[in-house]
Amino acid sequence: MLMRSHPILSRFIIWIVLPIIIVLCAGYAFLYQSLPQKAGTIHLKGLSATVKVTRDEHSIPHISATTDHDAFFALGYIHAQERLWQMTHKRRLAEGRLSEVMGIDALPMDQYMRAYTLVPAAQSAMKHLDETALEVLRVYAAGVNAWISEGNTLPAEFYILDTEPEPWKPVDSILMMKLMSLNLGPNHSAETEFDLLVKEVGLAKANDIIPNENKNNPAATDYYEGELADSEVEARLIGLNDRLQDEFKSGGEIAVGSNAWAVSGKYTESNFPLLAGDPHLLTEMPSVWYLANIKGDRINVTGATFAGVPLVFMGRNESVSWGVTNMFPDALDLYVERTNPLNPNQYEVDGEWVDMEIEEQTIHIKSASPAFLNKPVPSVQWQVRRTRNGPLISDAIGQVDSPLAIRWTPLDEVDKSFESFLGMNYADNLESFESALREYKAPAVNIIYADVENNIAQFAAGKIPVRKKGNGRRPVPGWNSNYQWERYLSFDEMPHKINPEEGYVINANNKNHPDDYPHIILNLESPPYRADRIEDVVQEFIASGKKISVQDFIDLQGDSESLQVKELLPHILSLPVKNAKHKAAIEKLKAWDHVIAGDSEASALYQVWMKHFNQLLISDDLKGSALHERRGNAIQTVPPRLRPLLIKQVFLKSPDLNNDWCDQVNTDVHETCDDLGLIALDATLEELDRLIGMTHDWEDINELYLPHLAFRDIPLLDSIFSRTIEGNSDRFSVNRADWRYSEAVGYRVISTAGYRQVIDLSPENNSGYINSSGQSEHLLSDHYDDNITPFKDLQLRPLRLGAPSRSQAELILHLEPVK
Repeated sequence: MLMRSHPILSRFIIWIVLPIIIVLCAGYAFLYQSLPQKAGTIHLKGLSATVKVTRDEHSIPHISATTDHDAFFALGYIHAQERLWQMTHKRRLAEGRLSEVMGIDALPMDQYMRAYTLVPAAQSAMKHLDETALEVLRVYAAGVNAWISEGNTLPAEFYILDTEPEPWKPVDSILMMKLMSLNLGPNHSAETEFDLLVKEVGLAKANDIIPNENKNNPAATDYYEGELADSEVEARLIGLNDRLQDEFKSGGEIAVGSNAWAVSGKYTESNFPLLAGDPHLLTEMPSVWYLANIKGDRINVTGATFAGVPLVFMGRNESVSWGVTNMFPDALDLYVERTNPLNPNQYEVDGEWVDMEIEEQTIHIKSASPAFLNKPVPSVQWQVRRTRNGPLISDAIGQVDSPLAIRWTPLDEVDKSFESFLGMNYADNLESFESALREYKAPAVNIIYADVENNIAQFAAGKIPVRKKGNGRRPVPGWNSNYQWERYLSFDEMPHKINPEEGYVINANNKNHPDDYPHIILNLESPPYRADRIEDVVQEFIASGKKISVQDFIDLQGDSESLQVKELLPHILSLPVKNAKHKAAIEKLKAWDHVIAGDSEASALYQVWMKHFNQLLISDDLKGSALHERRGNAIQTVPPRLRPLLIKQVFLKSPDLNNDWCDQVNTDVHETCDDLGLIALDATLEELDRLIGMTHDWEDINELYLPHLAFRDIPLLDSIFSRTIEGNSDRFSVNRADWRYSEAVGYRVISTAGYRQVIDLSPENNSGYINSSGQSEHLLSDHYDDNITPFKDLQLRPLRLGAPSRSQAELILHLEPVK
């Protein structure tokens, strides 16, 4: 009947619609088979006894094994079940082998990553680990490979990109830790950007924008050696690093942050310490963190694992707990090398020419799809060159006349950081935990600690160089031995607090030492607003006599009352408004409680005003001159980054400033900060009217984007694999969500918490944890994105030491040794 009355429609349904439905159904059925087996029995080579894996209602695995050997084997197997694509993708990124699956567009990134020489650094580190650490790495890799060798249906990404998983090697886990070091930078971009800034506006004005955090330390005096580094080389390296951050969520920068704090049992409901932590990284889907409980004959630890590494990075065992924040360490220096005009593979050392170390490599490149219609892309022969100072990072853009080498702690021959983390997992008291930290190298972090014996502590962990000369802020002459590193600070020289009198320890990427500390640990820090807010809340509890509960810490993790708003808002409210629209906006801000919220008009007004005022304040000084237009253009990434401390100083007319920042360089009149404030307010109101219309709420223009890293630039796949929700915070509150603005996507959050934990050390263990997306990377899994809303709503999952009760257990898998 339909064929006769609607012949064209009928043919369209039969020949177009039905085949599409059949293909989609077949694809769904096929990919459904890739979901991990979570119940029943699987026989595996490499186990010595049965391992029981109980997944709770949130798909968190609780591994119960007779030996630690079998427990780590099982962790490898489960990581492969749930996160094999993520592990494979990050390993390819670290190795510089993305071109093999993503084609020619990934070649610049492969060259950049190979210039970092993470692979040889991981190989070298392996040679210096003790046998216990090596055995853990070996059995974990065997567990990963046990799943791969079963021939299971793979995650969808492998089929879409037409690739297969390769066996996991023990060294790959160390490589993942090297990649984490890169994620937690700041890396060379901090030096190149500051160097470009000094060249453009001079050292004094550059210090207004990016202050010398150690200005009271004689060892950190800024110096000027002339324009050593090539500005074009620096700008191109910044561009590469921006791409690494934007597309692959690596590379590290000041956007990455964390909160962690602990309070003595003296002030808690349980009379045992409470510890909270929420590390922040660049957003991605799935979260880098995978929750697990690992129990063997000696180990029993629960917390956040990083797929690819047999460790709990943050969490607790039966005796101790810990959280981690990024120290923003200055553990990297850029050296400008002077090369031989007659031989570019020789460099100068104190007046003598020395041969570089050169490694020949081949980069294979996948041809464009479909392969049968496109010619094969020839492989690229690639050289990795090293001087005494380290690999030439500038070779990522090609050989240049004045190459830049990096000296960076994770590239040292000896790196026992994996061993240190393993020791933390096994520690049973403060002494053994502190002992585990002594040989820790990278990434340098702050560790907040609490234990069942009612100890709390804060440790700065990692190796920080002591320089002969220079303060680490700008590139230095590589040919001059006066700029070499003398040694590393010892663990005992690093800042630490153990059971401080105030009864709490707090870090939120703020400076971890007093101003009179004699060494340079960091040259960048996060503004103190988050740390100050956490301290204010904790002190309010202590002063009131009200005991602190687990829920109080959970609430504080979601706190969006911004001390930065509280500090600056009076200056905005005092602007000499000129019309009714101005007055209406000011009235909304007057009624505001300083809490950043998605459903708040005042939040949107304030955030957009900050963007415009910040841009007006800085950008006119950085536009370059007729002689240096390209150099000025190279630092246009500087104005969009909010500088709240500079804004505060200009309104307070601080005598410490070296420039009248509110006066616009390219106008004939002298603008005041009030003038700029009103110009920014006009731009804000115009933008909000244009973008939003009737309502002006923050969540209407601010989004939190969790991109799938392989598909973020393919619109159809991005819409399927990535996730987006409304934003509801800012960069400076405890519930931190660092947004960036662009014309293409507007106000998009690029960095936020990826994991939350609140640990109760009482026998009741009312602890909780959650990652920001879900446990699985499998698109069809119920646990692909089931954490996103609960994470936003601060609904933590129970953090258990041991398997859940029968009523809480969802699925039980038995891993049996092959007989």
